[in-house]
Amino acid sequence: EISHECGLTPDVFTLIGHAGVALMIFESGMHFDFEKAQVVGPKACAVAVLGTILPLVTGTILMLIYGYPLLPDAVSVGTALAPTSVGIALRLLGEAGVLQQDFGQAIITAAFIDDILSLVLFNVLFSLRGDFNVMSTVVSPIIGVIFMGIAMVLAVKFWPKAINEWILPRIPKKSGDSKVTA
Repeated sequence: EISHECGLTPDVFTLIGHAGVALMIFESGMHFDFEKAQVVGPKACAVAVLGTILPLVTGTILMLIYGYPLLPDAVSVGTALAPTSVGIALRLLGEAGVLQQDFGQAIITAAFIDDILSLVLFNVLFSLRGDFNVMSTVVSPIIGVIFMGIAMVLAVKFWPKAINEWILPRIPKKSGDSKVTA
């Protein structure tokens, strides 16, 4: 009963951890180059899929060899091995000065995609605890990935043009042009 109550009301350290992860993802997104991601995208996607599936399969097989059951133990270990650390990759590539090169962007792109696939794996794993619900396990993550894809396209194609051609021309150029009425 205590663990249930703790799960409902997270402690301060959990909230700080979530804030830290959000800031780390925000920082890595600031270093993401969409033009180079288009160049390295297909190869980075292949690396990301392999980087998600191979640890999942390897961890699951090793746990089965050690005599643990497939569900939930073996699949849990395989799923835990799947995510990549975008923050560490970003820091290392930045310190090496190769973040803006094609292979640096390929690594960051693959790490992003790998983390998204790992989140989908975690969602599936958590849904295996109880009744399998297709909507929350399959449809919702797919809708989330589609929404992120649409947001990326809008961020690259629509918003720069909208800001430069529609929003910025409507902003007064001089402070004397502004009119405030009471």
